[in-house]
Amino acid sequence: MAHDSPCSAAALAACAAFAQAALAQTPRPLPSLEAATRIVATADGAELAWPDLLDRLATFDVVFLGETHVDDTTHRVERHVLEGLLARKAGKVVLSMEMFERDVQPVVDDYLAGRIDEPAFLARARPWNNYATAYRPLVEAAKTAGIPVVAANFPGTLRRRLAGGDAKAAIDGLPADLRALLPAAFFPASAAYWERVDRAVRGHMGFSGGGTPEARLYETQNLWDNAMGDAVAQARAAHPEALVLHVAGGFHTAYRDGTVAQFAARSPGSTFAVVSIAPALELHGVRPDRDAEQADFLVYAAALARDWNEGNYAVTIPAELRYRLELPHARQDVPLLVWLPDRGTRVDDAMASWLAAVGDGAAVAVVEHPFPELQDDLAPGGRYVFGDGFRADYGRVAYGLARLVEYVTRRFPVDPARVVVAGKGDGGAVVLWAALYGDWLPVDFVAIEPSDLTRLGMEALPDQKPVARSLLLCAGFEDDKRLQQVADDYTKVGLVPERIPSSGTPRLVERLRGQLRLPPRTDPAGEPWFVVLADDRSPRAREWADLHAEQLRAAGRPVEIRLPTSVPANTPPERVRRLVVGGDGPWPVAAFADGRGLPLAGGPFGGTTVVVLPSGTSAADRASWLELEQKKVLKRRSMFANLAVASQDGEPSLPEVLKKLKAMGRSRVLVVPAAFCADAATMQELRRSLGDAAAGMDLAWLPGLGAELARSTGH
Repeated sequence: MAHDSPCSAAALAACAAFAQAALAQTPRPLPSLEAATRIVATADGAELAWPDLLDRLATFDVVFLGETHVDDTTHRVERHVLEGLLARKAGKVVLSMEMFERDVQPVVDDYLAGRIDEPAFLARARPWNNYATAYRPLVEAAKTAGIPVVAANFPGTLRRRLAGGDAKAAIDGLPADLRALLPAAFFPASAAYWERVDRAVRGHMGFSGGGTPEARLYETQNLWDNAMGDAVAQARAAHPEALVLHVAGGFHTAYRDGTVAQFAARSPGSTFAVVSIAPALELHGVRPDRDAEQADFLVYAAALARDWNEGNYAVTIPAELRYRLELPHARQDVPLLVWLPDRGTRVDDAMASWLAAVGDGAAVAVVEHPFPELQDDLAPGGRYVFGDGFRADYGRVAYGLARLVEYVTRRFPVDPARVVVAGKGDGGAVVLWAALYGDWLPVDFVAIEPSDLTRLGMEALPDQKPVARSLLLCAGFEDDKRLQQVADDYTKVGLVPERIPSSGTPRLVERLRGQLRLPPRTDPAGEPWFVVLADDRSPRAREWADLHAEQLRAAGRPVEIRLPTSVPANTPPERVRRLVVGGDGPWPVAAFADGRGLPLAGGPFGGTTVVVLPSGTSAADRASWLELEQKKVLKRRSMFANLAVASQDGEPSLPEVLKKLKAMGRSRVLVVPAAFCADAATMQELRRSLGDAAAGMDLAWLPGLGAELARSTGH
């Protein structure tokens, strides 16, 4: 006989609830430090395990840890190094820190000795804003171990007293107690170090840099390095039996310059090692071959979380960089164009345009905007960066581009030697960033009328020559000065851009075809065809007109875009493509009888396309549209697609149509005017007219039929 459970159903439920609560309170486990880091010894390129690194570090008199101040894994590394050295040196370690200034040394000493409590320490020591999450573990570990902590940095209170005048005279005139807080002598930094400083702070607060190292002796950066180098040297002299571990920002220690050089000048007989701790999105994507000169040991730390910085915290999460890809049919070793469209350009339109431009000669990948947004005309578009997070946003897209190129060239018959990454406007700004800071894109870059030049011009220039193969800059005269400044900065680091004017779509297309090493297109012979745009006030109307023109060029026809008043008289009608829908134009209502030319509502189970007839639509056209609705012409393209017709100035109105669809249980709707391209004002008025009619519906908008017509009709 089976034994009954000793727990009743109620007890079991209580046990389950308790277990769930306990599970909810269990912290999510972090990856081990071994799994979250990658360590390289630059002397021979060997990869090290943590015990090996700590054993090597323990043989030096001084170890400099160059950090990124706000990276969480970095702070785990620092504590692990401190604890590992304490174990290997039998507690004989001195911790030196950039994060405390020399005038608060008595406060630090009092806290470590237990003479004051932590609230008093924090109130008087001027800790950094992220002290609790970043540096408290180090100080508490030092306190537990009973080792000294050196407040190494130059006092900010004194630095402000030295600003704007004769710094040497001000230092010499300090009272003895204040003068004792500073190094006995100040040494100049190297010219190479100042070059790095100038690249790092370019564009900020009117900073221009320049000057000899001697003339810049008392600039803030050199005051910091002198103070920290002197503090480490004094700690080394005061504790000759101990290892001094100095924690500072990576810029101060990179290339064994800055603070490290200042220490070496004051303690020439001491041995030291420099460790660079650098956050990385993926450990397999780092470049120790390019970073080898920066330090003796490279520790790459998985970027998992960020401390307080500029008002917020952050965690790093998985994300996708989506793109559309079209490949030539039955071709091998084709070039690849990676295109980043401008904020207001739809991905579908960009793809259609470039497919017409390159024909069957190249693969085309069009990147989707990571931050989608509706434009003023309610068409989808988006951004690559958002707000103050632009550094991280640009970095993620640049890294994603490297992943994209790696995947496509590995999985498809694409020639990795013929890859071009290009973009316009906001996409052009991403191109500039990726060309300068990318580690894995030795390809050609093309930036067309790039935006965001002010912010891009304020970012630190890299210490190494970019891996980009070339950079082509295309812009109009209005951006000439700012773009020239960008070009000059890129030249400083060895990436010399080529400048050309953005002189129209056909010439840019031919230049990009040349970058892809495609043969030039033969200029079509004969009289030009005219694509006639009703007006050019709408950027999207012009973009769609360009798409139609490019389709005609791809078909071998010479073509020009004109306004109605500029079409030459007596031009044969067959050479005039007036971009109008309905009436007796190129797309009468009857042209939509098989459903082509009408966009479909998105979604796996389809939806309803609502065509809105503009004011002034003729009675004949209105009757023809209603007939198409009755015949359910979109069913010919998809069994899940439906068509409904609304009127901007008659019956049924758009709100009435939406309410009817909602009553039928249809919720996914695409609203599109029966026009080539409606302007933003028209689209906004349509949206205002809805009231609450669309509540609960999945509503999308498209400002016209122009793009769909370009894809669905032959030329």
